[in-house]
Amino acid sequence: MRLKNISVIIAIFIVLLLGGSLTLYWHALTPATVTITYTTTVTETLTQTIPPKIYPLTIVDALGRQVVVSSEPLRVISLSPSITEILFSLNLGSKVVAVDSFSDYPPEVIELKDKGVIEDIGGFWSPDLEKIVALAPDIIIADSDAHMKFKDKFEELGLNVIFIRGGAAATVEDILLDIMLVTKVFNVEDNGAKLVQNISVQLIAIEEKLKEAGKVKTLVLLGPPSLGLWTVGSGKFLNDIIRKAGGINIAEKYYGWIQLSLEEVISADPEVIIALVMGTTEDAKAVINEIVNSELSETSAVKNGKVYVLIGEADDIVSRPGPRVAKAVLLLAKILHSDIFGEQKRPDVVSMGG
Repeated sequence: MRLKNISVIIAIFIVLLLGGSLTLYWHALTPATVTITYTTTVTETLTQTIPPKIYPLTIVDALGRQVVVSSEPLRVISLSPSITEILFSLNLGSKVVAVDSFSDYPPEVIELKDKGVIEDIGGFWSPDLEKIVALAPDIIIADSDAHMKFKDKFEELGLNVIFIRGGAAATVEDILLDIMLVTKVFNVEDNGAKLVQNISVQLIAIEEKLKEAGKVKTLVLLGPPSLGLWTVGSGKFLNDIIRKAGGINIAEKYYGWIQLSLEEVISADPEVIIALVMGTTEDAKAVINEIVNSELSETSAVKNGKVYVLIGEADDIVSRPGPRVAKAVLLLAKILHSDIFGEQKRPDVVSMGG
């Protein structure tokens, strides 16, 4: 009996030497057999990254005004086609609740209008202010060229409006700055940087191809000659598009949108005449006939069959200061330098021989 007790004492002593948190289970018939259970505690540390607070933020718009954006804009109104194109090109279309009557690109805009998802707030030059107020937008993006006259009224109505350069853009680079201004409002500057880089790459490619090309004297008419020989001078993005497409604007010595005399045009003798017209193919052909059968027939452009009328999407691409600006430069480059870029083959570009 004494030996059995000694065996038990030795077994307990061995267990105590092992240390740790343990539980002993005795088996009456076999005192030397011991079951040991260890309990282990594991501590896990989780790290959470809290994004920096973005809003409220202050935006300096194209008019130099400081505009406070108190929170992420969820209801946005665009007052021009080019602004609408910028918003959708930045994947912000889901935030747009209303646009002007002329906004029709991308095609998704028309579909959303038809479904009533996007409201129509009237003309580009005369938006329906009462309807705009009723839509309770978080932010409105406006064109400083067309909508400056509404600035005081916007403020009186308590509307939060950010002006971009828009039609007042003097260069293609100004258009890119407009895009980046919009990205700041919505905190999508990474998207904007990618878009601007893509546009810049296209422009550089065109510039490279035109390195050895001569400059082509060009007249761009803003509508049919019957309404006057209205064109664009320096200080406007369209003048810069002509230059980047390898042309020389014969009206560059003037500033802004101007009307030339017939004598001035004949004296300048443009090698290419391009008319921007809102109309159909038949309307385009009528404009060409008007040019050919007028005193403009004395110009090299008419004599060499270099008269073009842009309608529909082609007209929009060249006229709108938006994300398709590289396409605008390429479109004109194909007209002015078909020997380098190939013939312009679009149904919305109507030529004398077409």
